[in-house]
Amino acid sequence: MTSSPHTAGKGDSPSRRVAFATVGCRLNQAETDAATEEFLARGWEVVPFQREAEVYFVNTCTVTGQADRSSRQLIHRARRINPSSVVIAAGCFAVRGAEELAASGEVDLVLGIREKAHPFEYLPGMERPTKPAVHIDPGEAGRPIQAAVGTRVTGRSRAFLKVQDGCDHACAYCAVTLARGASRSAPLEEVRAALERVHAAGFEEVVITGVDITSYGRDLPDSPDFVRIVAIAAEVGLPRVRLSSVEPWELSPERMERLAAVPAWCHHLHLSLQSADPAVLERMNRATDLDRLRDVLRHLLTLRPDSTFGADLIVGFPGESEMAHERSISFVRETPLHYLHVFPYSPRPGTPAASLPDRVAPETIKRRAEELRRIGREIKREHLLRAIGKKDELLVEQDGQTGYTRAYLRARLENERAVARKVVAVTITGLDEDSSILQARIDS
Repeated sequence: MTSSPHTAGKGDSPSRRVAFATVGCRLNQAETDAATEEFLARGWEVVPFQREAEVYFVNTCTVTGQADRSSRQLIHRARRINPSSVVIAAGCFAVRGAEELAASGEVDLVLGIREKAHPFEYLPGMERPTKPAVHIDPGEAGRPIQAAVGTRVTGRSRAFLKVQDGCDHACAYCAVTLARGASRSAPLEEVRAALERVHAAGFEEVVITGVDITSYGRDLPDSPDFVRIVAIAAEVGLPRVRLSSVEPWELSPERMERLAAVPAWCHHLHLSLQSADPAVLERMNRATDLDRLRDVLRHLLTLRPDSTFGADLIVGFPGESEMAHERSISFVRETPLHYLHVFPYSPRPGTPAASLPDRVAPETIKRRAEELRRIGREIKREHLLRAIGKKDELLVEQDGQTGYTRAYLRARLENERAVARKVVAVTITGLDEDSSILQARIDS
């Protein structure tokens, strides 16, 4: 009933439409873009996920319980849109929930982290197979990785480049490392080649992604670090280079000085902070020196005064007392942080934190999360107001009117449009309070 794994892309069917959905981080987006490129190279039409397609590719995430739920919902939606389609579940939740997904009756193909980069090695023919297939390499954690980027993807204002996978930190709450294994880095020459492709494709910004990009290069000759990648991106001619999430203990003064010295670096850092209480951090198995981190961020602000710093915070981790919550609030107020991403703690099966005592009551978690989100909105507004009157540049998105500054501040052009995917010089003129978006005018 099904053809060989490679026939689905050879044009033997007049309808070859594929729809993608991505749950989770920029790393997942980079991997989705690379898979999209595989389909585009074989002549497939990429359609919005809500449209009917012959193949649905759901790149799942398992970082939180909500991510699990979103992954399941997308799979269910795909099956409902086209009951006869081939539904692919890939990524972290697919790895951890492969048995559940295969038994659900809604998924036809489950792909692991390595396998989702090469879907045509496993994709059946155009007809839905009679039973699901699971392809997950049990030795994934020890295998080298390749730099992954999609340069043919339309509708994208920036390119996402995966340079690293896996993690060695063993944080107590994290299920991602259970799916992705130990830290591995793409060879530096391969990263350079990918950056050259991004530049040749006309992108003016690249986002460097990985599970832990701050560990990049430790397994490579000469141990190049993530700052070296930023420098290489500038060398190949990319005008804007952005980093995805970074681990706070890797932000040394020396590294920040090297980073700030690269003009192409977009002065924006998103910190995987998770807590600002020493006791909670110890229970999380995260060795963050909070005083040192505060000093490093203040030092970086002297080098790049218009920088934006954001942080992830987990609320309600087992053992988090009211005093610990207050310490996190104090750190946020005393440290140059400009926005927060707040996540209520949800236990992940198989992680050490799932068996910890002293669980925090759900109503307490909800209250603390609301308080931190309110503070996050306050510090973000103050940061946005400081940008008014300043000259900046905007990377324009597909609508021709909105985009992000170098410091990752979202802005909308006033009564004018610009070429999508291009950088324009602007002056920030105001703040739309309702939507928390800056207003900007193109400089003549």
